Amino acid sequence: MAKSISSFVNAMNANGGMSLTTGYNISWNLPPDLDANLFLRFGNWKEPDSTISMMVEEAQLPNVQSATGQLQGRYLGENQIQYPYAKLYSDVSFTWMCDANMTPFKFFHYWYNYIYSGNTTQKEFSINGETGRNIQGESFGGLKGKANESNSINRQVRLKYPEKYLGKCIVIKTEPGAASVDDRASVAFVLEDIYPYSIDTVPMSYGTSQLTKVSVNFHYAKHTIITNDITNYGTGGDFKKLIDDLKKAFA
Repeated sequence: MAKSISSFVNAMNANGGMSLTTGYNISWNLPPDLDANLFLRFGNWKEPDSTISMMVEEAQLPNVQSATGQLQGRYLGENQIQYPYAKLYSDVSFTWMCDANMTPFKFFHYWYNYIYSGNTTQKEFSINGETGRNIQGESFGGLKGKANESNSINRQVRLKYPEKYLGKCIVIKTEPGAASVDDRASVAFVLEDIYPYSIDTVPMSYGTSQLTKVSVNFHYAKHTIITNDITNYGTGGDFKKLIDDLKKAFA
């Protein structure tokens, strides 16, 4: 325990200050065909100033957990003990704030529907997909009319092969620095073979207006942790270089 406030402050400053929950960055590396489809619908969504990149309200650094077995009777009088035999990777959840066009909501529904569009081509899916339609500029009445033109209930649902929809997600914990608000990056998680398995309901109600948000839950196969010591970090501002290096390493 610190003996005084000044010694506590000095100890924190020696390690770069305190970590803040508001500093994080999320980037994606998706298969070429899926990436091309998303580009057709949402433009250059990978840019730092895109809605998908900026509107992440809540993220998570994944947990770590071991699958354990029980061993009994190793020594006389000893109770059961637990021993690890495998790594477990839990799911992760991210939350986006939605603009008026519901861009994050549409983006991840598109990715989710893409998994079940095994019998549609890239062009057909981007214009009139098996599980959704893309129209532009319609009024409320026009959209309602299109909604009444339902597809056949007997339409096929076919899964794409995993390599077509599994991607990589890079979650980086950042802290403010001399060059920018995310100048220092202390740790990065690379989530491999990730895909959205569920999208939470979006509540709507009368009353006080609030921001519309959408939470997306992802499964992934495994993750890699990359740590970076920022104790003696300078003012180089190489955060963008770190992200680019990670994307190249796990491409």
